[in-house]
This record gives sequence, structure tokens and C-alpha cells, in this order.
Amino acid sequence: MGNPQDMAGKLAERTGNNSPEKKETTIFDLIESRKNQFAQAAGNNMDVNKFLRIATFCIRTNPTLMKCSAPSLMSALMQSAQLGLEPGVLGHCYLVPFWSNKLKSFEATFIISYKGMIELARRSGNIQSIAARIVYENDDFQFEYGLEEKLSHKPCVNGERGQMKLVYMIAHFTGGGHYIEVMSKAEIDTVMMSSKSYDNSKKQATGPWKDHYEEMAKKTVIRRAWKYLPISVDDARVVEQEGTVKHEIAEDMSTVAWIDAEAYAVEEVPEHQGADNQQSGSATNNENQADLFSQG
Repeated sequence: MGNPQDMAGKLAERTGNNSPEKKETTIFDLIESRKNQFAQAAGNNMDVNKFLRIATFCIRTNPTLMKCSAPSLMSALMQSAQLGLEPGVLGHCYLVPFWSNKLKSFEATFIISYKGMIELARRSGNIQSIAARIVYENDDFQFEYGLEEKLSHKPCVNGERGQMKLVYMIAHFTGGGHYIEVMSKAEIDTVMMSSKSYDNSKKQATGPWKDHYEEMAKKTVIRRAWKYLPISVDDARVVEQEGTVKHEIAEDMSTVAWIDAEAYAVEEVPEHQGADNQQSGSATNNENQADLFSQG
């Protein structure tokens, strides 16, 4: 009969050799590990389980988001949770990927849709109603500034409405009064061409301005009026910071320093370059990301 200690040693060695390899940490593991933080950030604004399902679906269905750095993607999701806005095409905000020539990696940015801005405005409790509408060439539209502002919009219902001409928003305040903002299509296009999300969409098959031009136009006119609306300071600050990249996450994203995404050169990356970068840095990146998100 052999020595029990030797047998135990051989058994331990055999068990160790047959043990399964350690599972590689994925972005979905990191998202799940931060579930409590997302819940605290969202508060009563949304159901965290629904939020995580929607966020996971958005990431899985956008291959470029899968390549984004985990810190930038997690911080974008934290912004979404903090504001209680659901991401996705039909939601209140977008997760927009872009290539950072400075960081040599894909980064995720948080972009609010016009539906999201309307939701924030209504949630303030100071706005009775708010809407943004598009005026087309064949619509009957009259607008006049003055001591008594006048706005009349009768959409063309007989035949084609023609090309987009104007975009306007009107907000009625709970305590009385209102605010109106009107922008021409030329003004909208000027804003579009100066935005990072538009610059990025020119180099990719999709993007907010490319896929949802009219929605982005409505958002633009609401955003121009934003500083005149009775919105909470925190919500106003986060809206002003959208389109930036953050490599830290916190339950209150308004308390952290931001990296201006506009400072990054958005460039189209050859497919093989992205693949090479992903393969060469996958092991190290996964370890670093796991360490980063395990910290308090």
C-alpha cells in the first residue's frame, strides 16, 4: 500500500491538471457585477433588470460596441442609469462607438435622443407639456416673435408635404407661460456637421444622424432651448456633458472629471487593424478591466 501522503499529492496533482481553464472575463460579466451600482444610480426611475437586458441587447447587436473599451462603455451605461433613460434605437438614448486615434481604441459615448430630453423635461415637474415638430415645404406655417408670440402650423394632408424646411419646439410651463424655439434646416445641418456623432457616422454604416436625422433635428432644437427651460441643475449638467468619454464610473456621474470626446480624432480603422489590436491586447485588457471594476 502506498504512502497516503504521496497518494494525496498525486490526487491533488491529477485534479489540478484536469481542472477547467479559468473563464475569460467579458463585458457582460462586468455589467452584471455592477448591477447593484446601476440600481442605486437608477433609483426609482427604472427597473434595473430591464435596463440590463436592454443594455446587453444593444451591445450584442452592435459589433463595434463590442470592441469599445470596457471603462468607456460602463461609464456610458452608468450615465444612462443615473438619468433613468433606456438605451437603444427606440429608447431615450444611444450608445455611440467611435475610434479614438489618441487612445488607439474604440470608445463608447452617451448620446441622449430627443425622446430622452423630453422625458427629462417632463420629469422636472416644472413643464406641463413639451413637443418638437418638423415643418415641411407644403405645410402652412406662420411664426412671429414679439410681445405676443404667434405660432400656427397646419401640416399638408393632401399630397406630399415636400422637403424639411424648419424644426420647432414649444414648452408650456406648469406655473404658466411658454417658450418657443425655431430653427431652419440650414441651422440644423450646421449643428450636425460640427457634431462628433455625425463625423463618426460618415465613416461607418450607421450613426444617429445617418439613421435618425429627423429625431436628431428635433433634439437639436430642444437642446438649443434647454438653457431657457426650468430643468434641474443636475440634469442640465449631464446633458451638457453628453458626447464626452469617461474612464471612471460613479453612482453620480456629475461629480467626476470628463474627457472631451471632441478632442479625439475619429478615424476609420481597417478591419485587420482592429482584429490585431484585439488579439494582442485581449488577455491584458481583460485582466486590467477586471481589476478596474473590482475596486470600490
